[in-house]
Amino acid sequence: MQKLGKQTIKFDNPPKIIETASIVGPKEAEGPLAKYFDTLLEDEFWGEETWEKAESKIIKQAVELVISKAGLSTSDIDFCFAGDLLNQCISSSFGLRELNTPYFGIFGACSTFVEGMILSSILTDGGAASNVLFAASSHFCSAEKQFRFPLELGNQRPPSSQWTVTGAGASIISSSGTGPAVDCVTARQNC
Repeated sequence: MQKLGKQTIKFDNPPKIIETASIVGPKEAEGPLAKYFDTLLEDEFWGEETWEKAESKIIKQAVELVISKAGLSTSDIDFCFAGDLLNQCISSSFGLRELNTPYFGIFGACSTFVEGMILSSILTDGGAASNVLFAASSHFCSAEKQFRFPLELGNQRPPSSQWTVTGAGASIISSSGTGPAVDCVTARQNC
């Protein structure tokens, strides 16, 4: 690894993104990208009692799917970086507790997935891991409850208001294999 300037790392042995998986909610399933997602949910609860439990299930299933698609077992995963929008990364913590893999909860809101990719790449190129999984999830309904207007209040949303995705994405970075290589990473410098 070599550092280029203050913020960029160039990898000597660029890690490979060997597999990806995604699960999305009903609103996302109606959009033009629907054919690119692995699983499309028909409702926000997905058989669970709460939105938070549904989100934990979504990230768990996305992680299980990416491991399966990669032809790996959970014992092949050296580390896992994952996060979500809830306090203490609760959805990913509960959803991935049965993974039995060293887990790092990360919180970067919209940057969580890319942060996981950067950290996974550094561990892999540095020789500390062969396969590192990273994932992120969010759920519109739980995010609304925590950050905006709880849906239970029945507030009217203007058409221009923000909409948090209901879904999860997972990927595996590996020191070997084929797939897109991560040649360099650049971290944002705080002001």
